[in-house]
Amino acid sequence: MGTEGDAGNSASEGDTGSGTATDAAGDTHEAIMGATYRALCEHGYADLTMQDIADEFDKSRSLLHYHYDTKEDLLLAFVDQMVGWIGDRLAETETDEPLPRLAEYVDRFVIEPDESDRQTFAVAIAELRVQAVHHPQFREKLQAHYERNVETVADILADGIEAGVFRDVDPERVGEAIYTAMVGARTYQVTLGAADATRRMRDAIAEFVIRELLVADRDVPEYVG
Repeated sequence: MGTEGDAGNSASEGDTGSGTATDAAGDTHEAIMGATYRALCEHGYADLTMQDIADEFDKSRSLLHYHYDTKEDLLLAFVDQMVGWIGDRLAETETDEPLPRLAEYVDRFVIEPDESDRQTFAVAIAELRVQAVHHPQFREKLQAHYERNVETVADILADGIEAGVFRDVDPERVGEAIYTAMVGARTYQVTLGAADATRRMRDAIAEFVIRELLVADRDVPEYVG
């Protein structure tokens, strides 16, 4: 789940100790985040304890408590890591062309029936979103995540409008509609067992939303069934 760390290969011999300490701290952080993820997926938020996380942690429980006093402190840090990773993943693209970029963005929400790891990850996200109802700190972090992801798709739409690929629409409004539709389908799929809900929503967006966005003589993405 975690991102790759930076390998500091330019440190001088005199800085080796500091670099090693920094690397060790980074490794510990990644280990804690990984343990939190596994424990959250197994136990859910309500039943999760620091002991559950410690059981997934390959170092001492005292080290876990050295970094985080409570479950809430740890999970807030986990939210930062997780939503940052998701935002980066959604913004990734292999092309500068607006239409393929939009198709890639929507397609990344699709969870195939055999992708159990992605399904488990989506369940963990859903668990944390529920906490935003009663926890202002969770709400603040997840709201920032929401706004960032809407901005990503809005930027794609704005680029497409400027390039003459998409009609002149409000990028923020349409971007929010696309993002919330895919998030809703994903939540429905992983919480209620609605098989292929994300695939069906992706195809519906391509056929009924993206098709309407395109100027004349443009085709919808190839993945439309």
